[in-house]
Amino acid sequence: MLFGDRRPINIVEFGILYHGVETNITGMQLMTGFAQCAKDKEVKNYFIKGKELSKEIINETEQILLQNDIQPPATPGGTITSSQDAPFSERLMMYCTYLLCNFSIGGHGFGTGFSLRKDLNAKLMTFGKDTYEYMREGVSIMISNGWLEEPPRMDVNSLDKNNN
Repeated sequence: MLFGDRRPINIVEFGILYHGVETNITGMQLMTGFAQCAKDKEVKNYFIKGKELSKEIINETEQILLQNDIQPPATPGGTITSSQDAPFSERLMMYCTYLLCNFSIGGHGFGTGFSLRKDLNAKLMTFGKDTYEYMREGVSIMISNGWLEEPPRMDVNSLDKNNN
């Protein structure tokens, strides 16, 4: 076996996996809602890709839980309406997706830091890599549409002058 003998997951690892399923269920629903009201084809396709990424993460995480004889969490009660009227601009929906991707990457890093199983760490790092690649694609879309501003720069030279 590539990663050695597997012991059952511990409670901390279960919490990490459970949280991953719950947040990706929410992400999948959000991306579905964003996709159905996005007008720009590239933006719509980006949200659909995000929905598929969430589904993939949910499926793989649920498989880990099932292999450990743990019932995956059920879908929360929220449902998506059929409305195609956008409650937000595409720019705001893209930025929210960007922020949520960053939270997700942080969660995968947190999970990797607290898991003692090498196979879970590898899986969480793969999820983080996939989420990062998806997020970078969104950044490219935001830049091409002029929706992402350059953050204020630090004037390092003025800091050096003040320290002398």
